[in-house]
Amino acid sequence: MADSGQVGGRTGTSLKYTRTGQVIPAAGNTVLLDLTVAGLAHLGVEVKPTVNDLDGFLVEVKFNPDADWVTLTSAITSTPAGLILAASSTLATLAAAATGWFIMDVRGLYGVRVSASGSVADTTAVSTYAGGYAGVPV
Repeated sequence: MADSGQVGGRTGTSLKYTRTGQVIPAAGNTVLLDLTVAGLAHLGVEVKPTVNDLDGFLVEVKFNPDADWVTLTSAITSTPAGLILAASSTLATLAAAATGWFIMDVRGLYGVRVSASGSVADTTAVSTYAGGYAGVPV
């Protein structure tokens, strides 16, 4: 399946991100999304491995555009803590055709980067969706 690329946009108060059909290797972590979240309050991310399972999942954050990425978690589970407010399951072992998601507090952050690795080299396809907003939805 070919990578259809990124589709999305950002206004002052919201963000939308879509990337479908991204093929990731089994070795190392491949970036699924890299977003600027400055000015937003919350971010929701949905991940769907369409072919083969995931076997690694990493969330990194930046506090400043000039700063390095800092690992927030490499083990999102269904009982998260800290900035991860809620999650569907353990995302590092998400099965093919399953839908996994998490919601996080991004106040005070400049950026969020999510990476994953597949269980089978070069044949794990993933679709990633994200949305964020600056305030409490009406």
